[in-house]
Amino acid sequence: MNNDYQYILARLREERERQHLTQRLLCYRMKIQQSHFSKAETGHRYFSYHELEGLCTSDIDVHYVFTGKRAKTEREFPGSSAFNIAEAICCLNIIHTLASAVWFLYRDKPSFEQIQQHLRYIQCGSGKTKSTANIFFYVRNRCGYTQKKMADILGMDIKKLRELEKGRLLPDSGLIWKMYEQFHVSPAFILKDARGLWNEMNCMLELLDDSDRAIMQRILENVHALLWK
Repeated sequence: MNNDYQYILARLREERERQHLTQRLLCYRMKIQQSHFSKAETGHRYFSYHELEGLCTSDIDVHYVFTGKRAKTEREFPGSSAFNIAEAICCLNIIHTLASAVWFLYRDKPSFEQIQQHLRYIQCGSGKTKSTANIFFYVRNRCGYTQKKMADILGMDIKKLRELEKGRLLPDSGLIWKMYEQFHVSPAFILKDARGLWNEMNCMLELLDDSDRAIMQRILENVHALLWK
């Protein structure tokens, strides 16, 4: 496996120890055999999509594990839920839209450019919570790549890519990592991990200066009050 992927495994071990979780206890929560987990944690196999879903619901910060980013402050809006994926996607859509507009008008704010580039993938969801399997088609189409070129970039067989684009195949941890590394697609989005998306939102807000962050938070709070009051 690529050395960069080893950093993901190192952060997974770090997170497990931070949560005071033994392999045995974590495997119990994930409902998988410890031998399977041990092989994946040591890099001898990739985690399956469903195993990663188990990680997302077992107190492990999967967003940090894949990205190495953790917000210093966990912000929540009154009445919000870290487990509501519709809220998370909606907020990230708003942040992306506002960041794109500000960067278009004022080119002297590079933090907004960084945000809109990192959150481009969120347009694939369009606020919906259904299958995100077509994120592979969306990214390829946006980049103007053929299936062969996309498959080469991801280091996979073109037949497997076709199955992914049709939603007939779920990505493993290696492919999810490559989608983040190559295209900034949030692992939390692919895994439908609401808590991970909230963590990403907080990381995006921390890229802004205090004044811009306060304005952005006020807009998000007003929208949240309107939609989820």
